[in-house]
Amino acid sequence: MRVKCIVSYDGSQFYGFQVQKKLRTVQGEIQKALKKINEKETIIHASGRTDAKVHALKQVFHFDTEKALPASQWKRAINHFMPNDIYILDAQYVDDDFHSRYSAKKKEYHYLLNQNEYNPFQTDYIYQYGRKLDIELMKEAAKIFLGEHNFASYCCYDQYGNTIRTLYKLDITEENGIVTFTLVGNGFRRYMVRHIVGGLIQVGAKRIPKERLLEMLESCGEKKCLFKAKPQGLYLSEVYYEED
Repeated sequence: MRVKCIVSYDGSQFYGFQVQKKLRTVQGEIQKALKKINEKETIIHASGRTDAKVHALKQVFHFDTEKALPASQWKRAINHFMPNDIYILDAQYVDDDFHSRYSAKKKEYHYLLNQNEYNPFQTDYIYQYGRKLDIELMKEAAKIFLGEHNFASYCCYDQYGNTIRTLYKLDITEENGIVTFTLVGNGFRRYMVRHIVGGLIQVGAKRIPKERLLEMLESCGEKKCLFKAKPQGLYLSEVYYEED
């Protein structure tokens, strides 16, 4: 039987989502819990990986099990063994053809930035930029990324393969000095959100013109974006499936 779970986690004390030897990861903690419940090794499959220090509001993963618990008890059982920085929001049985990664249609990320004075209580959750940005300039530059593009210049240097993605939404809002970047797309390569946001910050700080971002995008990887926003402040907000 296949179980789909929605999980929220504070990424500040993790070395990312994916299992790594001798390092604390979200997948590692969840699989340790499932081993106790299923009494054998259980591998989970997530909608995607998040990097060290990156948070998730509604990450999705699935696993296969032979243990016939009522669906409502899976949430309670897994949370019983969870540390206090991971929480299972929902668990339900799904069809065997459901896959957390390959069945996903869209993903939504949020990135938070503080223009105000440094706040030590926010440092793991909101990027402490500490200076004013030109929001209107960034909004204008954000339009460059909408639609289908080859994002090779805006993702991890050592990643090859298909870098063509569609960005449906890139909104920038500001309230009380906190800037929120909202990105919705059909998929994101590693560091893609952080490179896009990093580039927009440079435009908002008036260090580069928006034309520089377009030039990098159109180069399809020949001209790499060297601006990468810090992981603190990045949240995987939602994963959308056919039924959503």
